[in-house]
Amino acid sequence: MLEHPDEIAAELAQSRPAPHDAVTLSLLDPAALSAAGRVDLLVALERQAAWIAAAQQRVLASMAADPAAVSKGSDRNWAREDVACALRLSGMTAQRRLTVAATLTERLPATLRLLDRGQISYLHAANLAEAVFALDAKAACKVEERALRRAGEQTLSEFRRTVRRAVATVAAATVEEQRAEAMAQRRVCLTPRDDGMTELWALLPSEGAVAIKTAIDALASVTSADDPRSADQRRADALVDLGVAALHDPLLPKAQGMRPAIQVTVALSTVLGVDDQPGELGGHGPIPASLARRLAADESGTWRRLVTDPITGQLLDYGQDTYRPPKDLADHVIARDQVCTFVGCNRSACRCDLDHQVPYSKGGSTSSQNIGPLCKRHHICKHDTDWTPHRDNNGTTTWISPTKHTYQSRPPDLPKDATADEPPPF
Repeated sequence: MLEHPDEIAAELAQSRPAPHDAVTLSLLDPAALSAAGRVDLLVALERQAAWIAAAQQRVLASMAADPAAVSKGSDRNWAREDVACALRLSGMTAQRRLTVAATLTERLPATLRLLDRGQISYLHAANLAEAVFALDAKAACKVEERALRRAGEQTLSEFRRTVRRAVATVAAATVEEQRAEAMAQRRVCLTPRDDGMTELWALLPSEGAVAIKTAIDALASVTSADDPRSADQRRADALVDLGVAALHDPLLPKAQGMRPAIQVTVALSTVLGVDDQPGELGGHGPIPASLARRLAADESGTWRRLVTDPITGQLLDYGQDTYRPPKDLADHVIARDQVCTFVGCNRSACRCDLDHQVPYSKGGSTSSQNIGPLCKRHHICKHDTDWTPHRDNNGTTTWISPTKHTYQSRPPDLPKDATADEPPPF
């Protein structure tokens, strides 16, 4: 127990973070502190976290700049794969971390110093780094100078406004130029919720967003006196109807020979009504048994039914009658693995290449054990670098990195009896 813990916490909250402070902070018991002491401890920990984040930026920047991470002949940098696997991040998040780190160390030294001193958070520093990605070194320096004047006393939201104002002042782009830059970032994202619902977010050109909203409003206006839905509910249903209708367009492009459909995975015992195991909806995750049964029974072809053995979780049926099937093997592999087999990659298997793990030219068989989906980037990574995969019988793929670290990737779990893995009761 430290003597005078409140005084120690107050001192650490004001001093520049240092390596030995971590030990002292770990010895401070929040229960032994006054209310003011706990606030000081919280601030001191936040400053220590900023100091560690600054150190991590230097490591990431060094990894990004390492010539050994660049493929000979292709100029592709594979540092992001090392970062993604080591930190359990998606490839895009790992790339963002690398780019932020390189920007802070090479172009924003004052920002990195403030982070090192615990005067700003990593989120402040990352926001500024991202804001100057597209600017030249001189403009980035001017933006940094303006943005940091009050950074240490601003919330993240306030700091973001300051950064936007600084960029607009220093690099005054025209409205058309700003729109062109924003158009390059347009995208649509899904965020699954825990209640069986999903949030849909989109960054769209203004005229496109208004067109969609107008169509939804028009469809939602068709109602009747006995319709119990609210206006918002009708709009949500109208948006779903637009998407389902598009899926049945005969001109819609195919992937791996398949007409687009949404995968729903359900245990055979659940289909038969023996139990109520949650199903799995592609692009979302677990769904209630009642919904899984309803979607699996749908005859419209919108949903691609995958039925599993309730004991082993192995795939029994992959609904070939709901779409024009490709070769049986490709069909089975796509249904089995669902996503790219590289660690942390969620690229849908139907949008991936079907790769021979052991090359066919070297005696690799064209079998379900030797074939797996790899997205374009990780397919190139496998052939262009020393990243090496090994697939086990249980579906796990072990990847060995060029630095000889090992990481494991498993396909999303298929529904099975939750008690199947439990030891016998005797």
